Amino acid sequence: MHGSRLARSGRTLFNGSEDPMSIRSAYVIQQDILLPTLTVRETLMYAAQLRLPSSVSQTERKQLVEEVILELSLKEAADTRIGDHAHKGCSGGEKRRTSMGVQLLSNPSLLYLDEVTTGLDGTSAFQIVKTLQNLARRGRTIIITIHQPRSEIFSLFDNVILLTRGSPAYAGRAKDCLPYFSNLGFEMPPFTNPAEYLIDLVSVDNRSEGAEAAAEQRVNGIKEAWRRKSSTLANEEKDGETASAAASSSRAPAYPKHDRHTPFIQQIRVLTARTWTVTIRDPMGMLGSLLEAVSMAVITGWIFLNLDGSLSGIRSRQGALYNAAALQGYLILLYETYRLTTDIQLFDEERRQGIISIPAFLISRRLARFAIEDIPVPLIFSLIYYFMAGFRADGGVFLTFFSIVLLLHYIAVCFAMTCIAVSRHFAGASLVANLAYTLQSMGCGYFIQSNTIPVYVRWTKWTCYLVSHYLCLQLIMRHRSALLT
Repeated sequence: MHGSRLARSGRTLFNGSEDPMSIRSAYVIQQDILLPTLTVRETLMYAAQLRLPSSVSQTERKQLVEEVILELSLKEAADTRIGDHAHKGCSGGEKRRTSMGVQLLSNPSLLYLDEVTTGLDGTSAFQIVKTLQNLARRGRTIIITIHQPRSEIFSLFDNVILLTRGSPAYAGRAKDCLPYFSNLGFEMPPFTNPAEYLIDLVSVDNRSEGAEAAAEQRVNGIKEAWRRKSSTLANEEKDGETASAAASSSRAPAYPKHDRHTPFIQQIRVLTARTWTVTIRDPMGMLGSLLEAVSMAVITGWIFLNLDGSLSGIRSRQGALYNAAALQGYLILLYETYRLTTDIQLFDEERRQGIISIPAFLISRRLARFAIEDIPVPLIFSLIYYFMAGFRADGGVFLTFFSIVLLLHYIAVCFAMTCIAVSRHFAGASLVANLAYTLQSMGCGYFIQSNTIPVYVRWTKWTCYLVSHYLCLQLIMRHRSALLT
């Protein structure tokens, strides 16, 4: 972490080594970011293909996935889809264990988990922490942050770090925590959850000035007591550090650095397969894009039905061509922007972990949807709209028309990426899309000749939706005579 307001001091040691980056580690974030249409086994399998080096065979990947499923007690849910708020699937605990399984595939020695029991009921939370304890017993170091654990969960911890306003109040073995505070004069009442008691002990009650002052005095005393205690422990460790330095150095395992970089071709292959699976399992999304092309072509084609070669017909053809070039692309732009708001969350997390690249993500989306969306949608729209409007029944001219509509389809999906790059939320991304579309409508030179636009804003035609939109319109207008009946 870096920042002008962030200060860091001290040393980071792992088994005596001061190079924590050499340790194979993994981090499970608080929110479960999983694709809802994939099953648990598919989620882990795709993760294994992205995270494991190319030297690992496909059989070994499958075997590792099955081992992780058994290790996390996910056997019964292995073929259940993750699900979301609209479609039921795995339970909260099963989703949490799946997120853990994704990180365990790289076989980390050190595993961090942020708010591992958030949103889970007591039983599921206990099962999660019990699973983590089993992982720790098998040789891993597990570090978790947790709030208000039940007493049974607290008893599973080996070590506890208790923080109050960013300062340590205790750090050591969990079984020594309560005796330590008891020696300070804070005896835990009987039949009390030790975790809740400790959290209350180091918290400040600011509901009234008197309660806040008393809590501040108590907390400051606890922090000062731990400073003295930790200073004493540090001096004791310093005395024995010289004698044990050689032994610690020899005991520290030489963990190899884990290269998470997946070959570019493999990234594209895996991401394309995953996007294909997700797309075909969303029939409403596929049907929606096709129905949009059909309905928009029929509605607008009915408006411009069988335009003749009169002067008014020629002017109407200009509107028909603009509608084909702009409106269809605008609808695709909004739809792709909406889809990206959900897909980009997983991309951000995988990109943070360094397992996929931006080009692989962009290319795979288009490869997966080339045959089921990118070609059918523009083609269906062109077939219906072109002949309903009464354009010339010529194969070459029609292919020109279709090529431009196809190009604008790709312009729309590409510009959707730009909108998402500006804002990860649909409200902000759609605002950028609409502003850009309005700008291109006014500045593309279609409604007003570009050479008559004031020179100080004439450059906007090149910064609009995309300059290709303007060039496509010019190309259509140059072929206007060929498009006449």
